[in-house]
Amino acid sequence: MSSLYEQMDFILSGGALNSLSGFLSSRVSAALIVTPVNADLEIADAVGTKTDGLFLRGWAPKLASAFPPRAKNKKFEVIHAPVTSDNIEGEWQWAVAVRGKRWAFYVLLRETPEPLLAELMPVAGLVALWQEFQYMETAEKRLSQLAYMILATKSTLASIFEPVPLSYYASFLMDVLNESLFPRSLSIFKDDGAALIPLAGENAPPERKGIYAQKMLPSTPIVTKSDSSPYEVALPIVEPHQRLFCVMQWDNMPEKETLSFLELIGNLASRALAISSLRSESEGGKGEISSGKYTILTLSKALNALKSRKNRHDLLSMTADIVTEMTKVRECLLVAWNKELGGYVPFDYRKDDIKTSCDSSLLRLDRVRSEAETQFFDFPSREFSELLYCPWPEMSAMKLVFPIWDRGRMDGFIAVSSDQSAMKDGNKLSALVIIAQFTAFALRNFDCA
Repeated sequence: MSSLYEQMDFILSGGALNSLSGFLSSRVSAALIVTPVNADLEIADAVGTKTDGLFLRGWAPKLASAFPPRAKNKKFEVIHAPVTSDNIEGEWQWAVAVRGKRWAFYVLLRETPEPLLAELMPVAGLVALWQEFQYMETAEKRLSQLAYMILATKSTLASIFEPVPLSYYASFLMDVLNESLFPRSLSIFKDDGAALIPLAGENAPPERKGIYAQKMLPSTPIVTKSDSSPYEVALPIVEPHQRLFCVMQWDNMPEKETLSFLELIGNLASRALAISSLRSESEGGKGEISSGKYTILTLSKALNALKSRKNRHDLLSMTADIVTEMTKVRECLLVAWNKELGGYVPFDYRKDDIKTSCDSSLLRLDRVRSEAETQFFDFPSREFSELLYCPWPEMSAMKLVFPIWDRGRMDGFIAVSSDQSAMKDGNKLSALVIIAQFTAFALRNFDCA
């Protein structure tokens, strides 16, 4: 058992590649083992030959074109093809593809690989085990990071909406981002209309040009340097009367989960900054702010409840519960895009606070896309109907629609029977928008799993 454990540990730690190299060294005169990295092929190992560098620049699409599409019903496959002059010029006349769902290795050879294929299958299986293990390790790390970032969001909600001077607000936001994302450096700047003024951090402010001078900016992260380390991301925090920029740097390009978390924090921070500005405008706004504080406390509890959902069904059902409770409307309909069915279908319908059956017919089409990502629609105006045709009879009573956007794609929407005139509380509207945004963010967790 000890020997078996050591062998498996060796294989899953990268020894599978050594096994492939050892297999080739006793059977072929020369070979290159390469793997695609964007448009290039990275040389993983060489047998019986020397290379001038670590990459074959621009070879990846050329070599891939020599092979048919990967078979979808196999965990991995081993196929070979001749390498013609139309694909790659040089000494390598043949290539063997060892491919899985999310990975590929190619073995470049000078002679036909047909005599090797039967013996190569078990070695390719070891490579497949190694790659699947690496994928599971990466997925586990990403899910753990997501869980930690959601926990950080929960901790943030308790304080980010407190009325504090702008300098304290910037320091708090800086602490949250540092403790959640561990960037190499982080600074926060205020845009005074002519230049960027440092509020927190030690880095010099960038010039007020490019994205820093744009009039209209969403509170979403923008990669401002992606060609080499340190990689830089700017997060605008925008409200009608002022805006901040959180400028962060990393040694490695941040993962998409990091950028998604930044988008959520950006929306929360912008909303908090807007509420803080409202507080300071006039004494006459105190009542409205008090109501907003109550809405924010309710929002905090709601997001905490959403965070604890264990699956997609429970998450969407809790979203319908929260929206119905916050709006106090008579009717609420939640429609979600269903990947298996390939279209939109009613998921949850509430009438007089009771979950009720409704028309569950499928609207078969791809997910609606929109770069604008409008946060809510006055349904009778028909703007939303132009975006997405709604065949369900229950929609006839609906007045307001909150789409669930995920990077320009609509994962669904929540429709309520109260119009804007009955919901003049801007804080409540903002809270409902955040609920829809958080639902979209949380759905990614289940998609990743």
